[in-house]
Amino acid sequence: MAAPLLLVSYGVLTACSPIGTAIGAAAFTADLATQERGLYQGLDDHRMWILINARFAAADMAVAQNVHLQVQEGRVLLSGVVPTQEHRLAAVKAAWEEPGVREVINHIEVENARDLGQVVQDEALARTVWAKLFVDRAVRANNYSVECIDNIVYLIGVGQDKTEMQRVIDHARDVAYVRDVQNYVRVKTDPLLPEPPPPAKAPDIMPAEKQPGLDPTAGGFTQASGS
Repeated sequence: MAAPLLLVSYGVLTACSPIGTAIGAAAFTADLATQERGLYQGLDDHRMWILINARFAAADMAVAQNVHLQVQEGRVLLSGVVPTQEHRLAAVKAAWEEPGVREVINHIEVENARDLGQVVQDEALARTVWAKLFVDRAVRANNYSVECIDNIVYLIGVGQDKTEMQRVIDHARDVAYVRDVQNYVRVKTDPLLPEPPPPAKAPDIMPAEKQPGLDPTAGGFTQASGS
């Protein structure tokens, strides 16, 4: 659910014919061009999404199958459930290794795998939240990415202002069975973290409580300044 539901129609077209493929690609490009992040950043985010998922698969299939990835403006939001702490750290390391990543926000939990019923419910909740954004004319829905894990909704993207961002949060909270909303939306007037220079190697990953300057209750990993 990291991509708008509108892309489902693109997939139907692209499965039909070369003409359908061209129409689908054009529609995808047009959608990116209307987003606040812009066409080039949108394409770069899409590139990062593909390559980080490939890194997940290379690290461990448990990571590839269980970690959900959202990328907006080089900001990477990780969520999901993995069986061991080693899988959790491998996902964070894989995300940081991709050039262009500005920030990694880690909400991966180590616990027993979700059952099929929970997976289906999470997907339904994410679709419901997205539908509420899509029909609200006061919200530019294609600026937002929505994911849901264990009835917790994760939001990331670019809001026009704080009023629009709050509408999005309220829509998510109003969906039945959503028990929490984690918001990482950036208002477009807020500064964006600069893109770090490519490191010689991925930064060492320490437990959150040991990382200097990081609030361990926030659940995210950010790159230390000067690293």
